[in-house]
Amino acid sequence: MKKNTLMNIVALVNGQPVDNMDELRKEVNEEWNRLNAKQEKNRNAYEAARELAFELLSDTPMTVKAIFAAGGDRWPQDFTSAKLQYAFLHYWNDEIIKHDNGKSAYTYTIKTK
Repeated sequence: MKKNTLMNIVALVNGQPVDNMDELRKEVNEEWNRLNAKQEKNRNAYEAARELAFELLSDTPMTVKAIFAAGGDRWPQDFTSAKLQYAFLHYWNDEIIKHDNGKSAYTYTIKTK
């Protein structure tokens, strides 16, 4: 977002006149759409990764790196082992079990119902 756009938003919020409301509206809507497109892309990538991750998880504890390596090139584009680790800890933590191995890396298993 341009500095000028932000200045116009501040003016609008503070009850001051805005020079070109049509331009401001256009730029704010473009920024909103850009952010939503990025969010949708990330959501789709994590959903696709979830399917593969849960296919690879079992009752045998595995590290994130091992799970990621087992998925090979089947992961979504630009999906990394760091993103998989983040998903395990923040998105899917109710569906997996994290095993603390002391000084070694955490390992994960799927919860059985």
